Amino acid sequence: MLADALLALPGLLLVLIVLAMVPGTALGFWAGLSLVLWVEFFRLTRAATRETLASPAVQASRLLGFGPAYLFRVHVWPEIAPMMLTAAAFGTATAIMAIAALGFVHVGMPAPTPELGLMMVELLPYWREAPLALLSPVIATFALLLGLTLLAGSRRT
Repeated sequence: MLADALLALPGLLLVLIVLAMVPGTALGFWAGLSLVLWVEFFRLTRAATRETLASPAVQASRLLGFGPAYLFRVHVWPEIAPMMLTAAAFGTATAIMAIAALGFVHVGMPAPTPELGLMMVELLPYWREAPLALLSPVIATFALLLGLTLLAGSRRT
């Protein structure tokens, strides 16, 4: 029920609320993003684990007296690992985009901290004189997100 309630709230709004409570720190970013992104992992894990725990192989292992650690290691983790690694790659890409978007609107980390969105904003006034300078953080963001998406795509197969 808690996960469904958090899904009803806009994710960016939750991150901004946490950043308002803990301004200008990396802890605020990670706490806000974790508050938003854990729901995906919880729902995926719960759905896959429920199906796996209801399988005949798990029931047989329980009847043979194997404990929860064995059931997780032998039955549950091999089933959910590929899905969780794919979700982790997409979650990382989502976090990078959120941090860059927040930095672009000056809500992110303070100026001395290197951050892609802030770099784009700082280089924006110089786009006519040095367009490639502005493109460097854009290309870095694009390459990072493309790599994570390709990594996630390769894990699904």
